[in-house]
Amino acid sequence: MRRSVLPSAMLVVALALGGCTGSAGDASQPPSAVLPGPVPDGVTFVAPPTSAPRAPGFALELLDGAVLNMSEQWDRRPVVLVFLEPWCTLCTEQQREINQLVEDYRDAILFVGVGNDATVERMSEYVRDNGVKHPVGIDRSGQIWQKYRVEEPPLIALVSKGGKLLRGWPGGTDTLRAQMNDLVTR
Repeated sequence: MRRSVLPSAMLVVALALGGCTGSAGDASQPPSAVLPGPVPDGVTFVAPPTSAPRAPGFALELLDGAVLNMSEQWDRRPVVLVFLEPWCTLCTEQQREINQLVEDYRDAILFVGVGNDATVERMSEYVRDNGVKHPVGIDRSGQIWQKYRVEEPPLIALVSKGGKLLRGWPGGTDTLRAQMNDLVTR
């Protein structure tokens, strides 16, 4: 009985072509989102004040096309929303500090960048050029920016585990580390 090599050859060709469609390092493809893993053992979160308002929930389409439901995320851990734009000089200047905070609080706190008027291509370029270490999406309708009263970037919003809006402030990261230290115990 003679076996055909055609199915095997087709599989090899399909696998080879599949490897040529772009990767995280391919400049033509949007960067992939990196979500934190499970909250590490021994990490707990301070309960938010009962007077803190509920954070407006939303779903955000990330640059890689995945959709992130924020209410599901802050059910697990606190979230830092970073409202930014590629043309924002202060956003670029503070990105290194935000990247360091992402590293320092890995798996305990989720950072999410929210753009508004940038194209996917331009925001992807910003992400690559600045080594952004957190997921980023674009609020095409502007509704998320309106819910959080963002008039111009940068603006940082800190949401507790459970979805309470703890703090929102324009201008970036001035007191972010101190706020996060007050929220997370290790």
